[in-house]
Amino acid sequence: MKDKFQQKVPTRYLRLQATSSDDLNVLSALLQDSIVPIADILYTPSQKQVIMVLQRFRWELTKNAETIGKPIVYQRCLCGLLIDKVEYMQTQQIDINDRSQFLNFLSFYESGQNLDLQFSDSKTIRLSVNSLKLTIKDLGESWPTTQCPKHEEST
Repeated sequence: MKDKFQQKVPTRYLRLQATSSDDLNVLSALLQDSIVPIADILYTPSQKQVIMVLQRFRWELTKNAETIGKPIVYQRCLCGLLIDKVEYMQTQQIDINDRSQFLNFLSFYESGQNLDLQFSDSKTIRLSVNSLKLTIKDLGESWPTTQCPKHEEST
């Protein structure tokens, strides 16, 4: 008989696309607190794409556990992010050549033709986009983590 702590949590892979501001808000919430190694960020100007592999915190599992009263098992998984129709990419307070850095994703912010990816410590990737087309897809199995991201409440 399997111990209840060894039972495998059923895996549901996310695969979503954002083409509107409302969609972008959903993706932003799902990707919040993802860890992004700079080594896993690729901008291909010829294809007008930005591709990232994030270590996504699976917020949806904590919400479900709270709803049904089960113990919370924190998990992360690899998640691919593809942003299409990118004309150019700029960074603020990020050394894109320092491939050993990790970024903590906070949210997307859309303003006109710009899409900002906002990270902790006021780090930003600004993309000039013709229109919104972002796709996320979970890649492979989740792994457990003891750390749940916490945010200080603003006063």
